[in-house]
Amino acid sequence: MTVIKRTAAILGAMVFCLGLAHAAHAEPLTSQQVERFIASMPELTALGEKHADNQPRNIDPARPLGSSLELMDRQSPSYSDLSELASRHGFSSPEQWADVGDRVMSTYAVASSGLPTSEVDAAYKEAVANIKKNPDLPAAKKEAILAGMEKGHQRNMNARQASEQDISAVRPHMAKLDKLFE
Repeated sequence: MTVIKRTAAILGAMVFCLGLAHAAHAEPLTSQQVERFIASMPELTALGEKHADNQPRNIDPARPLGSSLELMDRQSPSYSDLSELASRHGFSSPEQWADVGDRVMSTYAVASSGLPTSEVDAAYKEAVANIKKNPDLPAAKKEAILAGMEKGHQRNMNARQASEQDISAVRPHMAKLDKLFE
């Protein structure tokens, strides 16, 4: 590998890592962002009906708006309409709107669960112990179940940790969000 290619690879890796660090340390949501996202939802529902194609999508449940947007053709009428919606509600782009929306929904889920992290962790540990001591499950089945549970628990704990910085912006809007997500 030439020096130039090696340097380019190193710089590329550094930029990627800095991008991850930036994503992990995003600024906390503001109350105004939450309000603007909530205000956009009736229009989003109408756009969903307008552009419904009923095709199955591989949407990430941890980031339903962002992953849906990533699957969208940037030249499509639906993307154009979503860009206009984001702009009307004070977002710089559909991507910013989707990021705020995903964070609002994740934080809402954590806040509305009413369970402190310690209780979630204790329930997980109890479930693991129950699986391990179940005599009716073969060892291979136990391992598969425990691996799935561990992944789910890790996603849950990551979501809880990421939501901590956004709780103060979301909490004052819980009544509106309850109605929105009922």
